[in-house]
Amino acid sequence: MGEQPGGGNLYQVLTERRADLITRWSDRLRGAVAGTPLQRTELLDHMPAFIDEVIRALYPEAVPLPASSAHAEEHGEQRLRLGFDVAEVVREYGALHECILQIAGEAGLVVSFRDQEVVARLLNAGIADAVFQYVKHRDLEMQRQASEHLGFIAHELRNPLGAAQLAFRRLRGELTESRTVERLDRNLRQTAEMIDSVLSHASLKMGVEPRPAPIAVEHFLREIEGDAELEARSRKIEISVSAPKDLMIQADPRLLRSAVSNLLQNALKFSHESSKVTLTAMCADGRVTIEVADSCGGLPPGKAAELFTPLVQRDENRSGFGLGLAIALQAAEAHNGTIKVRDIPGVGCAFIIDLPSSA
Repeated sequence: MGEQPGGGNLYQVLTERRADLITRWSDRLRGAVAGTPLQRTELLDHMPAFIDEVIRALYPEAVPLPASSAHAEEHGEQRLRLGFDVAEVVREYGALHECILQIAGEAGLVVSFRDQEVVARLLNAGIADAVFQYVKHRDLEMQRQASEHLGFIAHELRNPLGAAQLAFRRLRGELTESRTVERLDRNLRQTAEMIDSVLSHASLKMGVEPRPAPIAVEHFLREIEGDAELEARSRKIEISVSAPKDLMIQADPRLLRSAVSNLLQNALKFSHESSKVTLTAMCADGRVTIEVADSCGGLPPGKAAELFTPLVQRDENRSGFGLGLAIALQAAEAHNGTIKVRDIPGVGCAFIIDLPSSA
């Protein structure tokens, strides 16, 4: 089947005319994609290796076709870097199909149904694999650019905010303590924490590597407690800190502070007034855990998994952006750790940052 009276099949024809096939395909595409002329090596990229996959699959006794093509996946990623659009990636495989049929026709070959099916399946799989990788890396790049832009804005906001905080500290000695003064102080602190969280989120989205440094955990938690003191006092919530005096961890101070601060802010936000929030740290088996336990009354059934999804809030008033827990989880994962949730029905819930001690 697929053979002519004079002998030969598509496998033999393409094996003999492989170089011709590659040349025809590249000539057809040259200057017709990406809007700019490309060097032959750039244009060819992984396509010759993909053509070899097609030829091997056409061998009469070939093993079953693979589910995907690594060469097509790499091809899709490379085409994104060269500035191709996704339609151009698809057209490349259509052009290859046309060149294969053209060469078969010139050889006087009637292509068998089996060979047509093999070529179609491989080309379709190649398109799917290439487009998947193209879209995946395009989306990652767009996400990176968006995070970079967001980080730039947050960074620019830090300077005027820092100046406002400095001016407030200088003026505070001359102001009478009042609810207004406390509210202003609290709002400045919350804005600073939000900007730090956005910077941490942007850094993590851009794939910035953590910069570990030794951290004295008990002192570290006391500082975070101090930053949240006014918020806790306004809601009559007691913050309790418990950690061994000599407990140390290797971690990125800014990312870890962002993670713990976000968990603490959520604990204060959702705890009932006149209740208690605890910060507890311990070390066992080479791992350090930092637990933030609130007094929210417990979680609704089935809600634990969705808590770390950005833009999901636990309350009905939609008063937050819902990024806090997602940022905390990203920061933990950047240190090869994770965050666990323990529900305490009728009391509250505990969020546990679990990290290697040398994260």
